[in-house]
Amino acid sequence: MPRVLEEVTETEITPQHVEQRVADWHDRIVGLYTQIESWLPDGYSARHDRTMLMHEEMMQKFGVAARKLPILEITRDSVPVAKIEPRGLWIIGANGRLDMIVGQNQYIIVDTAENFASPSWIFTPLSNRQNRHPVTQQTFCSLLKV
Repeated sequence: MPRVLEEVTETEITPQHVEQRVADWHDRIVGLYTQIESWLPDGYSARHDRTMLMHEEMMQKFGVAARKLPILEITRDSVPVAKIEPRGLWIIGANGRLDMIVGQNQYIIVDTAENFASPSWIFTPLSNRQNRHPVTQQTFCSLLKV
């Protein structure tokens, strides 16, 4: 399990470390979006040209500039069906969190890997956080009701 509390209480955190974490977070998000796009069946498409600004407390504390992160929007036959937005990197119990909306349903996607390790994405319904599933082609497409 990621050790966020240990990381944020270390006395040796530097601006360079925070910058590396932010760059890694961006790369993991882009990698997840690329994987999801490859899973979409015919009739579905994805775009991630819209962004949101990330400027978390750790970034501010160490003078790290704000960074734009992509938002993934999924459509079916040009009708919006899902959206994934980054929520935060420094999350207790996770190595970053994204929120996903599919119709009226809301999900949390988190990376359960250690810092700088290969991602291990899971999702859980916002209404039942004990109901955890790995993010795979099968589980993701089931959320889209494909």
